[in-house]
Amino acid sequence: MAKKLRVWIDRDQCIADQVCAALCPQVFEMADDGLSSIVAQYRKDPNNLAEGIVPIELKDCVAQAVDSCPVQIIHMEEIEE
Repeated sequence: MAKKLRVWIDRDQCIADQVCAALCPQVFEMADDGLSSIVAQYRKDPNNLAEGIVPIELKDCVAQAVDSCPVQIIHMEEIEE
């Protein structure tokens, strides 16, 4: 089993400032509704824009987005998958 990151966004609280997408475009993008979402490549469910499983190698990038989000709605946890 390899370590990965579970990343999720409380999209209903997103203020669409785009900091996450600017800091970590490998993982975050702005969806058609203008809110932050996980890029399609890493979504657990293609229809769920708010949650994904990300390679551990992107931890620093994701952590920057988590720490920089002005409304603190991005979360991550290490998992074994």
